[in-house]
Amino acid sequence: MYLFGKISLIIWIVIIVSLAIMFDWYGSRELAQTGLEKTQEAVEKLSETGDHMQGALDVIKEEKEKMTE
Repeated sequence: MYLFGKISLIIWIVIIVSLAIMFDWYGSRELAQTGLEKTQEAVEKLSETGDHMQGALDVIKEEKEKMTE
């Protein structure tokens, strides 16, 4: 029963946040937009970092293959 209470609380929080954004209570739309922009920036930075790491790993793999031949 304790788990049901936690799940219920999370659902109510999601509903309240959704209503706040829908009706723009306390400037929540602007906060949501800003949060989404920051999240997008973080995803882009992580993608760039992952691409660089993958490139470095590919170079290391190629060098290792050359050394074993």
